[in-house]
Amino acid sequence: MLFDALQRGQAEDERKLNLYSISTSALANKGGQIGKKKQRLHSWLAENGCALVQWEDKGSNIKGTVSKVKLTKLVSMEDPMSINTQAMTDEQAEREIDAFLTGDDESNKELFDLLYPELSGDDAEDLLGELFDQVKVDVESLSAYVTWVNTKSDKFDAKQKKSRTRQAKTILAVCAHTGGIYLQRRKPSAFGRTYYEGVSVQSVPKDLRKAMLGNCWEYDMRSSVIAWKMGYGWKWIAQHKPGASVRDEFKATLNYLEDKKDLMHTVRLYTFLDESNVRRDQQLDLLKQAFTAVSFGARLTTKGWQDTGGTWQNPALVSIIKNPEERARFVKDPSVLAFIQEQNKLDDWLIEQVKKERPQYLRDPNLQTISGRPSKAKIVAYLYQNNETHAMDIVRAAVEASESPRVSWRLVGLS
Repeated sequence: MLFDALQRGQAEDERKLNLYSISTSALANKGGQIGKKKQRLHSWLAENGCALVQWEDKGSNIKGTVSKVKLTKLVSMEDPMSINTQAMTDEQAEREIDAFLTGDDESNKELFDLLYPELSGDDAEDLLGELFDQVKVDVESLSAYVTWVNTKSDKFDAKQKKSRTRQAKTILAVCAHTGGIYLQRRKPSAFGRTYYEGVSVQSVPKDLRKAMLGNCWEYDMRSSVIAWKMGYGWKWIAQHKPGASVRDEFKATLNYLEDKKDLMHTVRLYTFLDESNVRRDQQLDLLKQAFTAVSFGARLTTKGWQDTGGTWQNPALVSIIKNPEERARFVKDPSVLAFIQEQNKLDDWLIEQVKKERPQYLRDPNLQTISGRPSKAKIVAYLYQNNETHAMDIVRAAVEASESPRVSWRLVGLS
């Protein structure tokens, strides 16, 4: 479970406090047993004053969150997937990295078996096609990337270097065992997308993904959810304000689509003051996330959206702009207020069309709140992601019909 937590990556608060996100249910119901009553080893250790972890924040099935734990003094952990070159000369560092990247056949196989236990049986070939997508990795490029991250790069702090190195090492170890192929475990979504569990082209940072794939094209549908909704603007006008101008009715949304850089700069100055604790290089990224959340119906304390890992994020704005004063300034910005109002108009129109044309969506448990009522945010997300998949199918067919270099099929619709 700790390995899985490290593979997913630690949030900023987890890294600072040495916390790990794990499943309480898995901890309680899996693992070894001891004694005649076959008590779980974890439970027995805790009862006898030898607990290996202590709870810091218990998760909730209702909220879809996992628990956060801290290792006790009885536990020490060495991460074989990381490397420390800070006290080395460049020559020493490169030798150490070369040895680290090469690994050995036994350790590479152990990692492969840990990641893909299903593939150790007689039905491995059938399960390979059923459960996984394969991606050809540019091993030379990715190895050079790890060397660059740990020697010459000044773009990342120590924790970012560690995270990137761990992910790259995982990919390289698998490729060493498979001959350059990395396996991505599918995580299908009822919303129309295919996600992947653990380390994948979807989950790694963009710079690592480029190194991993090498010479390929990446198609990015920028601002896609907002552009998709804006495509229905003329239909809203035809129904509610015949003869009105699209630009007059959806001025803020068009401003976002046509001049995002200027809009973001203005909102950033309004939201984050000079004394803000948020670094300047993070502020625009947070604003992009906040606008995306708003486009999916987010409010100050409710709603959410499905991220690129398939997880339902909720609540949206609270988890993005965490400072309440900065969050309040964001939602009070005139451009943001107008944007929210326009998005609400489009959302309401989409829901009305669902009621008329696809009422079965209102009864789909995947598109309902916990209380069983239709969720506007989830229905809009479902409509969008199905349309997004259709659009990417068209692009994929066109590219595959040509003789273009291989393509990274990563949907970046939430950027």
